[in-house]
Amino acid sequence: MTPENHDAAFAAVSHLPHLLAFAYFSAVHKQPAGKDFLSLAGPGFRDFTRIAASDPAVWRDILLSNREEILKQSMRFRHTLDALEHVMKSGNTEALEGLIRNASETRAAWQMNSGKKS
Repeated sequence: MTPENHDAAFAAVSHLPHLLAFAYFSAVHKQPAGKDFLSLAGPGFRDFTRIAASDPAVWRDILLSNREEILKQSMRFRHTLDALEHVMKSGNTEALEGLIRNASETRAAWQMNSGKKS
């Protein structure tokens, strides 16, 4: 794997998830009723936001050192989120279910480290 591909891979599967967890937790917490919302949070929220408790100085440096690739991955994420929001706004139940199904089935079939050679 080339250094550029290595940076892109880490941006996609490690760095962007941290950025999203920081943003998501902050967005919930900073709402006027954020503390009330957090009091209702369950295991899914806990699992999704666990990495938001990571060391701020370490992640500041990581995010800035790989910012170009992380910003590319963030743009890809935004496009996917935009597509989901678009079909929700339009009320297109078939398209929404299709997008969810694709992610669900792909995730169910994925095995961590399946691409590594032993």
